[in-house]
Amino acid sequence: MKHINKTHILIGIFLLAFFLRFQNLNWDANMHLHPDERFLTMVGNSMKLPPDFTTYLTSSISKWNPSNIGFSFFVYGLFPLTINKIIAIIINTDFYNIFTIQGRALSGIMDMIALLFVYKLALVIKKKYKLSNLFPLFSAFLYAIAVYPIQSAHFFTTDTFLNTFLIISFYCATVFYFEERLIYFAGSSIFFAFALASKMSALYMFPVIGLIAVVPVVKKKNLLSLCQYLCIYLLVFYGVLRIVSPYYFETGDIFNITLNSQFLKSILELRYMASGKMLFPPAVQWYSKTPFFFSLFNLSFFGLGIFYFILSVLGGFNFLRFVFQQIKKKKLIYIIDYILGFSIIVWIIGYFVYNSLQFVQLTRYLLFLFPFFALLGGYQLSLIQMRLKKLFPFVLIGLLSWPLLFSTIYLFQNTRILSSWWIYKNIPNNALILSEYWDDSLPYPVTSGKEFRNEQMHVFDPDTEDKWNKMNLQLQNADYYILSSNRAWGSIPTVPEKYPKMSMYYADLFNNKTHFALVKRFVPFYQYYFPFHPTSWINNWFEEAFTVYDHPSVFIFKNKNK
Repeated sequence: MKHINKTHILIGIFLLAFFLRFQNLNWDANMHLHPDERFLTMVGNSMKLPPDFTTYLTSSISKWNPSNIGFSFFVYGLFPLTINKIIAIIINTDFYNIFTIQGRALSGIMDMIALLFVYKLALVIKKKYKLSNLFPLFSAFLYAIAVYPIQSAHFFTTDTFLNTFLIISFYCATVFYFEERLIYFAGSSIFFAFALASKMSALYMFPVIGLIAVVPVVKKKNLLSLCQYLCIYLLVFYGVLRIVSPYYFETGDIFNITLNSQFLKSILELRYMASGKMLFPPAVQWYSKTPFFFSLFNLSFFGLGIFYFILSVLGGFNFLRFVFQQIKKKKLIYIIDYILGFSIIVWIIGYFVYNSLQFVQLTRYLLFLFPFFALLGGYQLSLIQMRLKKLFPFVLIGLLSWPLLFSTIYLFQNTRILSSWWIYKNIPNNALILSEYWDDSLPYPVTSGKEFRNEQMHVFDPDTEDKWNKMNLQLQNADYYILSSNRAWGSIPTVPEKYPKMSMYYADLFNNKTHFALVKRFVPFYQYYFPFHPTSWINNWFEEAFTVYDHPSVFIFKNKNK
């Protein structure tokens, strides 16, 4: 009976995860509001099937290679695009709108697979560490409701693919550690190659995967055996990588391991843009951010939720305490098992600290830590269920509150789409509408019957006299001024030393001290509980990318003098 109940609970968890990840995949009504998606879709639609396998492997001539079809700056792994493109060719869905929606569906599927392997990994850990029978279910439940994976599953980007392949590779390495079955050793290598072919940041997880995979071989104290296993791992990894992502390499010659010079050039260019040495719109938000604490706030407040974050931290602390207790009790042969558990937590903390001290502190760089947060939280949840049963229901309510509140953004039309309908209905034909450079101009063409004039203000340009002369003229002539997201007003006021006039202007605009009056705003449901505006304290602490794409706040201002 218990087995049946657990099975039903597991099915319920997967159904919940499915609902949260697949509700309203076309959340932007085919307007392609995510810039990375737009780019990947354009690349994917342009890719041409090579005439033969040799051409496919040759980066200099293959039309499967983005560099040869007009996209020389390509810093992503190609494997997620390859999967989507092959499916599109087979079922005839290689069209601009469908390719994106299909990609989002694939992202959702990949995250469901990640959930499955979180559960399977928890089963292995439960058995070896003799933990609660509910630990795997709790771990799966926590991953199912993790907000940032839910949001990522709604985007066709490479991050969800990376996360899934890494957790599968980690699972295979873990099973090999305990069972020493060669198929899992090779599986870890294969899926790590898939991960690296999805995104180069997979390399950050290689130390912990490699450590787990190699320890069983080292314990044999046989140098020849160690060399054989290392050769198997590297050869399998290299062979798979050459097939699924041949454009990391300069030539199609498998014996030539020279990396692709164009790809390296793009990576170096990206690193320079992310270094803070170059002032351009996406970098503005990062100049004011406090290292470590900004990442910690966004991870705990937005990515996981406060209750979830506290649960994971407590789980990590209690698991470490459990490890030290077991090391004191167990025989010498068990010590390595517990030291590895300790090492994984050290790696999690180390990678988080490293990422949080960078100039760019995007939460998506932490996505492959979320399965581990689920496992640590699952461990703590199992302790609460055993020791504090009366508290358990309230903990569950607390855990569910943020993901359910956040997911309301997918129950309604996107705010930019809603505002576009309002604009067509309420703003007169031929009105002059101001928007901002580096942000989307509204309205979108959701209907017909009216035409509008649109001008963009270069708000991210340095605050020179020439800039303000042009902007003042635009502001004087415009009928309406629309902020379609917080991309500018959410970042510029955080660096008043770089934008003194612009920062003051945003404050005056939102405080009704200019000749523009706020006539309508479209705010996601959950944001009614947060003070999102240019002069708010929270403006310095939330990550722009979290809000801009799928649930921006839209503010429509009307010129009082017209």
